[in-house]
Amino acid sequence: MSKELTRVDLPYNLIKETAFSGLVPRELVPYVKPALVEFRNEMAAELGLPDYANMDKGDLPSRLNGNVGGGMTKKMVAFAEAVLAWHYKNRVLITE
Repeated sequence: MSKELTRVDLPYNLIKETAFSGLVPRELVPYVKPALVEFRNEMAAELGLPDYANMDKGDLPSRLNGNVGGGMTKKMVAFAEAVLAWHYKNRVLITE
């Protein structure tokens, strides 16, 4: 690594208030639902359902709807693992 990490480099207050508590910062709350809707539609498009937002979900087989939600969950877990690993790595680098 070309640069040593210091406590100044990491936003510990923000991390404490959000990432470790599971709370979304107040200023981001209005963006959560539209972001998830967009994410759901992108996931559906990847599965071959390009017009998922306008489809009647009741006409789709439950397995297909489940694949959309399952794909979203898989990607969100992978993202959370990456964030956790990043925070852990930075904590380890600071304490060394």
